[in-house]
Amino acid sequence: MDNSTGLRIAGAGIHVSGRELNARSNTLGEFSITANPGDSIHIRKEGYTNYSQKINAASDLFIKLQPVIRLTEVTVTSQTKKQEMDEIKKQYRKKGSYYEGKPPLLSYIFTPLTALYELVGKTPRQARRFNNYYNRELQETEIDRRFNRFTVGKYSGFDGMDLQNFMENYRPQYSELIGWDEYKLLLYIKNSAQKFVSNGKPAGKFALPVLPKAPDLSIKMKEN
Repeated sequence: MDNSTGLRIAGAGIHVSGRELNARSNTLGEFSITANPGDSIHIRKEGYTNYSQKINAASDLFIKLQPVIRLTEVTVTSQTKKQEMDEIKKQYRKKGSYYEGKPPLLSYIFTPLTALYELVGKTPRQARRFNNYYNRELQETEIDRRFNRFTVGKYSGFDGMDLQNFMENYRPQYSELIGWDEYKLLLYIKNSAQKFVSNGKPAGKFALPVLPKAPDLSIKMKEN
C-alpha cells in the first residue's frame, strides 16, 4: 500500500533474490510468491522508491511503499555579458542610431540628414561611447578567457598572491593575445614567469603602497 495515503497499489513487481519466480500485485495490492526465511524480497513500482526486505519467517507481510517526490522541472536561462551588451546596441538602433554614431561615407550622399544626425545627435553620441566600451569589454573578456588563473597557474607554477601579482604585472594586451595560438601563449607565460622570479616577484600593480615607518615620538627622560 501507499505509505502516504494508505491506498492499495496494483501492478507492483515482486522478485525474490536468487530465484526465477516473479509476481505482480493485483488491484487490491495483494500478491503471493514462494520464499524461504533468509531470502530477500524486492519490490518495484513506478512512482515509488524501490523496496527490499529480508524474509525472517513464513508469515504474511504488510508492505508500504514510499512515493517518489517529483520536482517540477525548472529551466534556468541567463544572458552572457556579450548578449546583454548586444541587447543595448539594439535599443540604440531602435532609437534611430543605425551606424552607432559612425556613419559610412556613402550615407553623406544618399542619406545626408541621417549622416548629420549620426554625427551631432545625442543618441548617436551615446551609442558611439557605448560602442567603444563594448569593444573594450569584449577584448578584456577574451583576455580573461585565455589568460586565466587555471591556465597561468598551471604553466607558471605560481599560486596565491604570487599568482595574482604575476597576472597583474604580465597581463598581455589584446593586440598581442589575438595573434597567439596556444603554444605561443604557453611560451609567453613561461618566459614571463622567469622574468617575474628574476625581478624578485614584485607586488601587483594595484597593491597598497608601503607606508614609511612612523617616527618614534616617545619622550626619553634624561638621567640626572
